Amino acid sequence: MRFAIPLFIVLLLLSAIVLTSGPGQARLGPFRVFGAFSSGDTAGTAATPTIQVPDTSLATQVPAPAPAPAFAAAPIGQRPYIPILMYHYVRAVDQAADPLGYGLSVTPNQFAAQVEWLRRSGYDTIQMSALAACIHGEGACPARAVALTFDDGYIDAYTAALPVLQEYGATATFYIVSGFVGQDAYMGWDEIRALRSAGMEIGAHSISHIDLTTLNHDENVDQIARSGAEIAAQIGAPVRSFCYPAGRFNAEIAAITRDVGYTNATTTVQEGSQDDLFALPRARIYGDMSQEGFQATVAAYLP
Repeated sequence: MRFAIPLFIVLLLLSAIVLTSGPGQARLGPFRVFGAFSSGDTAGTAATPTIQVPDTSLATQVPAPAPAPAFAAAPIGQRPYIPILMYHYVRAVDQAADPLGYGLSVTPNQFAAQVEWLRRSGYDTIQMSALAACIHGEGACPARAVALTFDDGYIDAYTAALPVLQEYGATATFYIVSGFVGQDAYMGWDEIRALRSAGMEIGAHSISHIDLTTLNHDENVDQIARSGAEIAAQIGAPVRSFCYPAGRFNAEIAAITRDVGYTNATTTVQEGSQDDLFALPRARIYGDMSQEGFQATVAAYLP
């Protein structure tokens, strides 16, 4: 009997709690997951994103982009060579006044003719992350495709290249120098997010476009990993593709690029095997390249 009164008191207290708790009141505080909403958050407000080097995972939420153009798949077990084309500017430049800039530029009309020919000749376009998945055996391989890449993040990528790509149903990968975003002649985050929303891939190209072979290990981790993390936080999607500034890299830099989470990296080497995903060669498209020269360049790799 000595336990009867205490037991009665406990039951009475429990009944009081149940009766005084309305159906809308939570008994336990909700679990909070990084990057997710809890019932205590203000409606429509996500937790503040935190960039953690070398994490390049999703940091914010934005509307899903349009799907990248599909490609005709190669037969199972086959992996045709995929030419990777390297662009910088899409603009008109006076060769006499700026010979270096001229060499790095194609005019909007040149670029339109090149992309139109690719489409008319039966070439699909593919993003670098999809190319990496193909080579790694994690995704389908295109039967006949090229990868279009744009270095540095210049404003004409948005004003001149994107309209052409959209007109012909093509896709591309744009490598962004995160520390240059918003500077004169470079895209801002709004333009970069617009590229992403249009179905383009956004890759990283370091923080300051420095020669990575001149840096120590920790400095390279910062340049390689933090650039991708900063971009991921702004576009709301992982950044999987990297481009070595000026094509300068070595075995240690390639290992860092792989270890921090990228799936592939491109160089400025003109020719070579595509077996090493962190030393992928690219064919440079020059300002003085004729249409016939462009067609011969692509056909030399993939007739």
